[in-house]
Amino acid sequence: MHPFIAQIQQRLPSPNWLRSSAMQQGLMFIIVSVISLILMSSLTIAYVDYHLDKVNNNIEHNVEAFMLGNTTKINKEPIDEDDVIDVLATGFILSGILVVLFSSAIVISMTRRNQSKIDRIEKVLHAAANGELSARTMMSSQSNDLTRIGSTVDEMLSRLQSVVAAMSDISTNIAHELKTPITRLQYNLQTLNEMADAHSDNLDDDFSEQLELSLKESNRLANIFDALLRISQIESGNRRQRFETINVVDLVHTIAEIYTEVAEDAGMTLTLNSQKEPIFIQGDRELLIQQVANLVENSLRYCPQASQLTLSCHTEQDNVVITMADNGPGIDDQEKNRVFERLYRINKSRNDGGLGIGLTLVKAVTDLHQGEIKLYDCHPGLGVEIRYHC
Repeated sequence: MHPFIAQIQQRLPSPNWLRSSAMQQGLMFIIVSVISLILMSSLTIAYVDYHLDKVNNNIEHNVEAFMLGNTTKINKEPIDEDDVIDVLATGFILSGILVVLFSSAIVISMTRRNQSKIDRIEKVLHAAANGELSARTMMSSQSNDLTRIGSTVDEMLSRLQSVVAAMSDISTNIAHELKTPITRLQYNLQTLNEMADAHSDNLDDDFSEQLELSLKESNRLANIFDALLRISQIESGNRRQRFETINVVDLVHTIAEIYTEVAEDAGMTLTLNSQKEPIFIQGDRELLIQQVANLVENSLRYCPQASQLTLSCHTEQDNVVITMADNGPGIDDQEKNRVFERLYRINKSRNDGGLGIGLTLVKAVTDLHQGEIKLYDCHPGLGVEIRYHC
């Protein structure tokens, strides 16, 4: 919309039909057409008048020279029809060029303003789709369709952000409230287990087995709540205050040293493929270590014996790329979009000790560091690639 119309609409109330962008563009087209006709006529008249003045001056000079006897010839046809046509044609062409330039400038200006609004709305919607609910178009006026859409998008995202924040607070509060009784339950079961060990002669094996199973499940439940609380803390963004300069190469080497023997004990082989030159990024060292450790543990948990695991780290186009690949069973394509969900497990009937939040935490750490993560097939096996900007 043209700034002049926007200023008028801000000062004077406009009817609803005038708030349509199509109606505004049609109205602007009419105004531009009228102004173009007036401008074209004015320029043509001015140009023709200028040349007629020149012809009139030539006639006056010729008559004056004849009266003074300086010449004996008088042009009987001082104005040639062809000259008049040429003057008119030239005037129309020049004024037409100027009008086209004027109209094009207005059309380009209108188009760029509307496209700018569309780009802002599209950018905000893409950001919201990626989980950034704080993005806004900052379109507060109601001057046309696009600004109303932008304002509505902002209002929608504000409400959605409030709802998500409220749900996150509720989940966190529930987790905190449940953590205390779970801790007490663990303590009671641990005490009961110690008492059972002291009186093992008077207890049957079934009782001891059930007690041990209860203690194990309580520990599992406590680990789930701890992980959920940690993920909520990561997603809140508060951990960015702890960012420091991290050497990713040293971090990956540390993880490889820890888990190489673990992999050997599990009958697997863990290979490190990393460049020697240091790679520095801004991040939370504790979370990055836990992220890479989760990737290795995920492969160790789901791959069979004799599997080959490869942990890699290198730079690529101003990005540090961390990959964890294996030749295990892999993941079906339809499952890849869901493995980052909380508590989602591919094989729910399999009791492998997984909590279903390992990759969720990996994704949360990646988002906190504004990185990118993707899964790919190794044929056979699964690969996880994480990219951070150096």
